[in-house]
Amino acid sequence: MNKSGLLLRLAISISFAAVFVGFISSQVFFKLAYQKNLDKTQASIEQLYEVVAPTANIAAYLGDQELAKEVINGLSNNQAILAASFESELFSIQSKAFKVEPEKQTEFMVYSPFVPSESLGTIKVQHNLDYIEEDSQNAASFLSNSLLIQAFVVTAIAIFIAFYFITKPILIIANRLHSLNPGTARRLKKPVFHDKSELGNLVEDINLLLEKAEEQISQERLLRSEIELLEKRFRLLFENSVAPIILMEPRGNILLTNKAFKSLIERIEQPIKKNYGPILSELFETPELVTRSVNSAFLNDEIAIGEHRLKFKEQNKTIWLQVVVSSIITDDLKSYYQITLNDVSKKRDELDKLSRRADYDALTNMTNRHAGEKRIDQLIKDKTPFVFALMDLNGFKQVNDIYGHDAGDEVLIFVANQLKQLTPSNGIACRWGGDEFVVVLENTNKADFELFCEQLTTRIVKPYTLISHQANVQVGLCIGAAFYPYDTSHKPELIHLADKAMYAIKPESKTRGGRTLAFATPTKTLERKYE
Repeated sequence: MNKSGLLLRLAISISFAAVFVGFISSQVFFKLAYQKNLDKTQASIEQLYEVVAPTANIAAYLGDQELAKEVINGLSNNQAILAASFESELFSIQSKAFKVEPEKQTEFMVYSPFVPSESLGTIKVQHNLDYIEEDSQNAASFLSNSLLIQAFVVTAIAIFIAFYFITKPILIIANRLHSLNPGTARRLKKPVFHDKSELGNLVEDINLLLEKAEEQISQERLLRSEIELLEKRFRLLFENSVAPIILMEPRGNILLTNKAFKSLIERIEQPIKKNYGPILSELFETPELVTRSVNSAFLNDEIAIGEHRLKFKEQNKTIWLQVVVSSIITDDLKSYYQITLNDVSKKRDELDKLSRRADYDALTNMTNRHAGEKRIDQLIKDKTPFVFALMDLNGFKQVNDIYGHDAGDEVLIFVANQLKQLTPSNGIACRWGGDEFVVVLENTNKADFELFCEQLTTRIVKPYTLISHQANVQVGLCIGAAFYPYDTSHKPELIHLADKAMYAIKPESKTRGGRTLAFATPTKTLERKYE
């Protein structure tokens, strides 16, 4: 039997209750029987005294001690009396067991047989309490034993009834319930005689719970299968994504990556680690810019999107990535970053090419007029002094007419190379249009600029061999220069003054040994025109 079983607990409880009730009942019955015997003894002593009272009266009147002894012996022979004494004016007689201070005694008055109101002495009767208690104990024991036997019989019957009608059905329900698997169609059967009882209602409630559990488990299985299918699809998309995807903590600890990210790390020859700093900043050439742009976007509750260049061990290689960072906050308020990297190197190359086409001359590969004017505007904005020189080639038209445009292009490339070689790094050399070129030199005086023009003219005017025609050609140079801000502080006027100076010196520059450089002279009229 199960030591913790309901039936054993019920049997112990009923048995304990029966013993307890029997014990209390025996004590109560003993008290009642003891009191009843005391009352019975008192009554029997009184009846006995009434029998011996006439004899006692005569003995006291006559002073007959022998007769008094017979009265004492007659009283002492009763089992309920322990001892007796007879005291009168003429004598005093006591039985052997008489006690001076008895627990219980009854005193009777002895009167004259002829004068009933005349008292002649007293008879004291001491009760035999041990006999009374033993007799009461025997009576109470019989009743207590009867009650105990009755309690045990009732206990056995109650245990049997409890087992058959309560414990056994509960055990049957428990065993059946233990053998059931939640989510199946099996249900519990109601025990016999319990269709409408509490156990029957319990079985109905359990079956209702089983139905709900089956429904929920079926839904959960369906959802789980759908989730597993979606997980496989997302895993397939995640792992096979061309773009590197990273899930990380804000402190930089990487939790999840795909194959594309590992391939990217191997491509830039970086070690695979679990942390590349916040927002992978260690992988970029400008980590502060990456972190600052992401934090700025997050402050505005936006997704951070920016283009940044990766670190590459080989200097001639460059990888530009579009970095998309979104913040994810889970239900338990944990924060994560999802980072997607898109390779935009080709786009950046195309933009660089477009920018180069916009700012560079396709033929000579030098700055064009548009880019040159932007840089001149910046110098004027910064108030940096410079000289603006406009140059035109002499004899270029004849080369085009005689040898064709290919030869003319070859001469233009030659002149452009000479300009680029002589122009310092902080200067501007650009093709202005046709056979016109511009040179801008910062913080240059007239003497230094004249020396520059002399070196440039020496290089350009020397005979040049056309490779395609195996013929020597020679072109001249005509230069007009104006100084900012000394001649004027306005770009249009600056260009106009240089152009005017160039065309003023052009006839002289075509003659042998003639001057090729002329400086502009500002006029007040033009100054007012461009103000």
